[in-house]
Amino acid sequence: MQPPAPPSHLLHAILSVVEELPSRLLVGVSGGLDSCVLLDALVLSGKRPIVLHFDHGWRPESGEDAAFVGRLAASYGLPYRQEKAPSAARDSEAAARRERYDFFARASRSLGCCDLALAHHADDQVETLLLQLLRGGGTHARGMREFELRNGLRLHRPLLWIERKEMREYAKARNLSWREDRSNQDCRYLRNRVRHELIPFLEERFSRHARRALLRFCRVRIDEEEWMTGLVRQRAEEEGLSVVELRNAPVAEQRRWIHLWLRRRGVPDVSLADVESVRWLASEPRGGKQLSLGGGWKAIRSDGAISLRRKEEGEPCVSINS
Repeated sequence: MQPPAPPSHLLHAILSVVEELPSRLLVGVSGGLDSCVLLDALVLSGKRPIVLHFDHGWRPESGEDAAFVGRLAASYGLPYRQEKAPSAARDSEAAARRERYDFFARASRSLGCCDLALAHHADDQVETLLLQLLRGGGTHARGMREFELRNGLRLHRPLLWIERKEMREYAKARNLSWREDRSNQDCRYLRNRVRHELIPFLEERFSRHARRALLRFCRVRIDEEEWMTGLVRQRAEEEGLSVVELRNAPVAEQRRWIHLWLRRRGVPDVSLADVESVRWLASEPRGGKQLSLGGGWKAIRSDGAISLRRKEEGEPCVSINS
């Protein structure tokens, strides 16, 4: 017997966005509500994705999550690939995210498929925006994009404007099962504090529509950023940064240009501090200087240009961020 259909407006909203995805693609499935809804919607729309699951090993029951996702993939008749982190040591949420995306990139290369669907939704978007603001993201605080290129992957977030409560409604109507991640309640993690403390505080004390207002802000900021990025996109593809051209550009344009240039060169999680380091390097009266950036990179100024290199282990390097 077929599961009942969700309300027509909700079914249309979800299926209309997943139907636009490529016919051959990968999908990241954690086993939680969000990714189970995405997987079901992909199958319901006629797609046959390859299911990927990465086990960080942070929780005793994480192996059960992996087994659940394996059974779920089998129930849809879909291929499944999983990997477990070599160590369960908790470095940071950022490090865990890099491990997960490294796995996705390896799977993409071995399977010959570059399109990856992820289950980020509207509530994730609002949380991400607030995290970016709290971490000093400046003009780059705008949440996530529906489409993004990263490490050879084409990332798709079709559910980015669908709210969590709507996804729960869809899951109940479709009789879906999922796994609850207990770590999502652990307020030692900043994202969880934003989710369980900051957003409810804003809704209670300032506006019950705070979440939707922030979501609208994300939409506007993403459109604005796309326009601003277009102004510097061609120059950001060049191997080096011209010190003279950079100095002559308005400050806002400098930041946008440097940020995109660093991202194009592979610097992970570019921060405002990284951008300001490169701006400082360009403003110095003399060349022959270098600075540490995030992710083991260093910026070097010589012959009127700034270039990037990997920093050797133990190599001394000046930093204005320490």
